[in-house]
Amino acid sequence: MIIAVEGCAHGELDQIYRSVEHLARQRNVKVDLLICCGDFQAVRNESDLQCMAVPDKFRHICSFYKYYSGELKAPILTIFIGGNHEASNYLQELAYGGWVAPNIYYLGYAGVVQYGGIRIAGMSGIFKGHDYLKGHFERPPYSNSSMRSAYHVRSLEVFRLKQLKENIDVFISHDWPRGIYNYADTRELLHWKPFFRDEIANNVLGSQAGETLLHELKPKYWFAAHLHCRFAASVQHNEHQTTEFLALDKCLPRRQYLELIDIPHSDSCEGFEFCYDPYWLAILQSTNHLLSVRATTQYMPSGGPGCNERWDFYPTEEELEKVKALFGNDFKIPYNFSITAEPFKPRANYNRNAQQAQPQLNPQTTEFCEKLGIDDPLEKLIGKPVVLTAPVVNPDEIALEDDDEAGLEDQSGDATAVEGNDLFFVDTKPQKRSKMNLPQPQMKTEEKSTLDVKKESVVETVNEAIAEVKVAEEEPTLHAEKESVDKSVNETIEEVNVAEEDVPTVKKFKRRNQELYMNEESST
Repeated sequence: MIIAVEGCAHGELDQIYRSVEHLARQRNVKVDLLICCGDFQAVRNESDLQCMAVPDKFRHICSFYKYYSGELKAPILTIFIGGNHEASNYLQELAYGGWVAPNIYYLGYAGVVQYGGIRIAGMSGIFKGHDYLKGHFERPPYSNSSMRSAYHVRSLEVFRLKQLKENIDVFISHDWPRGIYNYADTRELLHWKPFFRDEIANNVLGSQAGETLLHELKPKYWFAAHLHCRFAASVQHNEHQTTEFLALDKCLPRRQYLELIDIPHSDSCEGFEFCYDPYWLAILQSTNHLLSVRATTQYMPSGGPGCNERWDFYPTEEELEKVKALFGNDFKIPYNFSITAEPFKPRANYNRNAQQAQPQLNPQTTEFCEKLGIDDPLEKLIGKPVVLTAPVVNPDEIALEDDDEAGLEDQSGDATAVEGNDLFFVDTKPQKRSKMNLPQPQMKTEEKSTLDVKKESVVETVNEAIAEVKVAEEEPTLHAEKESVDKSVNETIEEVNVAEEDVPTVKKFKRRNQELYMNEESST
């Protein structure tokens, strides 16, 4: 099988496909598969651009949107993993992989597939130690920080990949495995990248997670990118297992960004069918309970002393049979791509200041998770979409009053405010409007005294703070702090005084009854 390997794509799909065609014609071969090693930039529109953690000068719409919209179609099957220049909001919809465009497949945070009997595994993102043990807590719209941490490798994906024991033909990553430079002549590398010298000397160039997987999985080939240069190495694990490593440059003129490789294959699917890997599916299913969407540290099971939980998730025969039953022993990847955002429309001056879009679930992931019985990380973050429909009115009931009709108009207006999208992510059911119009609930006389207590407590606390400031009053930098505290004291006391005047002395209603006495304005 002839596989074309691309380094960093950076959204230049038109050029990459032209280059593949040129090389195939030059060598008189047929290319069966294109593998891209990250920085793919699957940008659908201007909003996706705002989810890329790159300087503004690198925010270009490029050509992916043409393949997404159907204007163009990838001439060969294309498989890619994510890097650090990605529209993370779109890729986050496909945590377990999926079609980002017709004939273009994303492997997800980590994934294993088979094509023509060749087993291909991959891991997206780059390694950063401070985020490695966290869950997938990021969600759009991103902050400057979460926009970057969204593409950092997590221990969960590495743990899952380490459960694989069958031979891996090809492994794909964006950054290099740490220490790979020790298996080739580094002089040539330093000739092109002299600023790598200190990192190589300190053994910090590359991914620690990648280094672990390289020596545990021992794949036949490992393809990477990220450092924008061509570099080849050969890792001899033992007498029978060797990994041929190849890193390539980014897609630019006169750069070594593309290479054709002939990999022997034995077809386990009919023809060159694109299939799920049943072992990977079983691992996803058995480790679903380890999925976290929190920004807290989470350790994977280690099997060390005192560990009573399962730590080896290599699939058992029973787990494999369960997966086979769920998929009817047919692991062919369904072609279920669907457009989930409006594609970019070329114009003279497109909106470079577009806002990040709200998160949304992808039907491909929903279908996959429901079939396998696992959680979608994004759904755990944002909840399931609820379709708002018009209320069903029973003609036998009393006719709606004018206020109720106005309420329905308000609900319709809310839907229009979200650009006509009928999907809303909500945590609670919408509350019915009350037909009652009664006075505001009011508090007991005794509760008025709590304001006095609050007032005295605030004054006492702030006086203590002022006293501390006065001790160091000689320091010029503390005068501004004292003035700020004084101002805060006066404002706080004034707020308490204002609230104090408005407290009448009437009976207090229980909390569960208060909403019945809210006026129309406060209940909408």
